[in-house]
Amino acid sequence: MTGPRREAVAAAGSASPLRESGPFTEAADRDELVFREEIEPYPDPPRDIPRFIESKRLPEYLAAVLEATGIAPRGVVVELGAGVCWLASALARLPEVERVIAVEFSRRRIGELAPIAIAHLGAPPAKVERIVGDFHAPGLPTGSADLVVTDAAFHHSGDPALLARVAHGLLKPGGTLLLMREPTTTSLRGARDHGLEGEHGSFEREYSRAGYLAFLREAGFEADSYAAPGNLGTLRGRLVRRPPFSWLNGVAFSEYIYVGRKRGEAT
Repeated sequence: MTGPRREAVAAAGSASPLRESGPFTEAADRDELVFREEIEPYPDPPRDIPRFIESKRLPEYLAAVLEATGIAPRGVVVELGAGVCWLASALARLPEVERVIAVEFSRRRIGELAPIAIAHLGAPPAKVERIVGDFHAPGLPTGSADLVVTDAAFHHSGDPALLARVAHGLLKPGGTLLLMREPTTTSLRGARDHGLEGEHGSFEREYSRAGYLAFLREAGFEADSYAAPGNLGTLRGRLVRRPPFSWLNGVAFSEYIYVGRKRGEAT
């Protein structure tokens, strides 16, 4: 796969604001930070990042998630654990979204790799504000976000109860927290093989559906779960979206979307 032109990546990196927040908390996993900065394999980033996005059909997955949950992103969005910023970029393309603030503790990911995702997805880079920082202490004003999102990131927290409280504090009354692609265990599906990441730490944590909902409710959210669309880059992921196989989604495969709604009237 051919990646975005070098000039487009450079322009995205220049136009997308980048800054640092305060010191990391004890909940930030240092083993994972070393892995993301020094070990995570992206030998050819201009091709690897677009391949990651397109092989999993992530923009289409996001559209299916928003349809399933009825969430209509608007205003200020905060992404916690933004990685290479594919989700922040996809959301920034929506006209109702004023800006997306992407928080990620790996400078390599958010500083070097994120501009590739921004350019590849054609997002307006000025709407993607990047912060190198700990998502347990993002340094953002209380009640400043209309929507807080994570993509396969919440389970990486060393203190998920704290992270849920942080998300709750960031949201305006009536705001929404959306957790996507979080690994979920059931009696039929135990923990996954964590591969290379499992060789370098224990930061690939997994919880049950009840566990995720408990974290959100204890933080003050009204919490619900929805059957996830599945990995649309696989045959299984596409099949389980349609009858007669759709009943398997979120049961045998335990793939869920988690939504927390902060009480109060939306502004």
